[in-house]
Amino acid sequence: MKSDADQIREYAWIRYIEPARHRGETEIHIKSGDIVKGLNLKNKTPNVCTALRSKNFQTIYGVQLIGEQGPPSGMSTTVVFTYSLLKQAQAKESNSGPRSTFDRLRGIGKKTFRNLGGGETFIRGERQNFYGNSATGQAKRG
Repeated sequence: MKSDADQIREYAWIRYIEPARHRGETEIHIKSGDIVKGLNLKNKTPNVCTALRSKNFQTIYGVQLIGEQGPPSGMSTTVVFTYSLLKQAQAKESNSGPRSTFDRLRGIGKKTFRNLGGGETFIRGERQNFYGNSATGQAKRG
């Protein structure tokens, strides 16, 4: 199970950073309250602010914190973080690193196919039974 900080960082990546990169933007703004609301976090605003401020977040997702606006405490739903999107993403390749939506699907059926005797075995069986249980495997034409 992912920690709150991991969930916060991943949500920021999926919701803000990745789309901004695809649009070719060089700077983004993330309001901590939007993360709190988006993840339905209760009494976790300090966790959100800490996660968004962390060097770990900046390194993994290839952003640089260039500004903050909000109350002096820095721990409010009204804090807005401004990041520069680094040209050469300095992202660490890891399980929690930035991955496209398509890449996150990779390996989704691995366990299922293994339990069925492997992908190739499964596909052969499906092909043999495609037209029903006829002895020849040919479609019956009427």
